[in-house]
Amino acid sequence: MRSLVLKGVLLSCVSFGGVVTPAWAQNREKAWELNPYIGYLSFDETQGEEILKNTWDLGFRFGYHWTKHHEVEFGFFGGATEDGVGLGLDVDLLGGQVNYIYNLFLTRRDRVVGFGTAGVGLVNISSFGFVSDPDLVGDQVEITYNYGLGIRVFGGPRAGFRFDIRRAQFSDEGVDVKYFEAAVGMSIVLGGA
Repeated sequence: MRSLVLKGVLLSCVSFGGVVTPAWAQNREKAWELNPYIGYLSFDETQGEEILKNTWDLGFRFGYHWTKHHEVEFGFFGGATEDGVGLGLDVDLLGGQVNYIYNLFLTRRDRVVGFGTAGVGLVNISSFGFVSDPDLVGDQVEITYNYGLGIRVFGGPRAGFRFDIRRAQFSDEGVDVKYFEAAVGMSIVLGGA
């Protein structure tokens, strides 16, 4: 997991070179956006217990701006954690989602763009470890729901930084698992009218 975090940080540092140009970027119609990111998953307590421990995740999103304000985005993420109740389970989360994004321009020349987002997806929950109950070990796929807010700060015509916070949930064998994901990454805009 540490090597993935280091690769994500390295990718962000290399991409930072595109941010130092003086012209401002803007969301453009018919443009594609790439967003590699690193995030932190903070799980809520469920029925007074910490079901999963908080952890880091890595992800990649790509979106299409069909207008300056409206965008559809597809994302993938992965993270590794442990159960929070002391069972000795290791849990891997691997997910994908599709979201609608509404962009709100906060400064002239679109240097700062706020946005709201909501969507659905799937998460594969893979648990493994040496436990007395074999039903606790295995894979299952659950539907996820998420919504959130974010901001993009552009420093060049094609690249900038993006900050997101999302609220998400899925149901794991009848138990609702809710969490916040805070993410920071690059926003790279390609093409456009």
